[in-house]
Amino acid sequence: MERRTSGVSICRSAPKITNLLFADDSLLFCQATQPEVVAITEILQKYAGASSQSINLQKSLVFFSKNTPCDQRQASASALGVKVVESFDTYLGLPTLIGHAKYQTFSFLQDRVWKKLQGWKGTMLFRAGKEVLIKAVAQSIPTYTMGVFLSPLMLCDDLNALCAKFWWG
Repeated sequence: MERRTSGVSICRSAPKITNLLFADDSLLFCQATQPEVVAITEILQKYAGASSQSINLQKSLVFFSKNTPCDQRQASASALGVKVVESFDTYLGLPTLIGHAKYQTFSFLQDRVWKKLQGWKGTMLFRAGKEVLIKAVAQSIPTYTMGVFLSPLMLCDDLNALCAKFWWG
């Protein structure tokens, strides 16, 4: 098998990943060099021909590492015919880039729980109603994200505090 793209790895001894496939989305990893960009273009053309599906370049994006020089970014993006993104917000409801500020990355969970709790009239509900709302709605909001990522303890404490504040009114 001919390896035309270098892929990425999380450390030197880890295996290299060249692609990830999710339902009808594909993530392709390569270096921003002309031979690898040409290889990606040829791979996409072969896929389109073999599957009789067309690749929508208007919905396609390219993301570069901070180490990639500006001229290489522009050349690669124009060769691929796609637009460049500086940062992704979310993909399938999850953050795509997580830096050192994990609390800020996952703060959207706290905002969503807070907004949901603010919409309820806690003083008008009996304890059973409050309990059902907290367990069925407020605590289920972060479940999907927490199933994929290890959430910061401070965020978990803040979410518990929001629920407790609603409970005690």
